[in-house]
Amino acid sequence: MKQRSRNSARRDRKLAQLCAQVEEIVSLALGDAADHRLQDLVVQSVSPGPDGARLLVTVVAAPPSDLESLEELHGALESARSWLRQQVAAEIHRKRTPDLAFQVLPPWDDEQ
Repeated sequence: MKQRSRNSARRDRKLAQLCAQVEEIVSLALGDAADHRLQDLVVQSVSPGPDGARLLVTVVAAPPSDLESLEELHGALESARSWLRQQVAAEIHRKRTPDLAFQVLPPWDDEQ
C-alpha cells in the first residue's frame, strides 16, 4: 500500500514538474511567435489530463478582447499547435511529447 502511494506521489510530482516546464516553454515561444496575435498572450496555467498525455494550456488575451477576437485567438493557437509542440519537444526530455489543448480567457479585470 505504501509503495502504491509513493509511486502516485512521484507521478504527481513529475506531472507538476512537466506542467511547469511546458508553461515556461510555451510562454517563451508565444513571445517569439511569427503570428503577432499570439505574442501578447499570457500563459496563466498548464494543467494535465488524467495520464499526462494531453495538457491544457490556459492563456489570457490582451485587452481589448471581445468574443470574436477570443475565438480568433483560439484558432491561431490551434494553427500553431504543432509548432508549439515542437518547441516543447526540443526542450523537454520525454519519450512522447504531450499533446496540447488551449483555452483562451478574456483579459483580467483590474477594477475588481
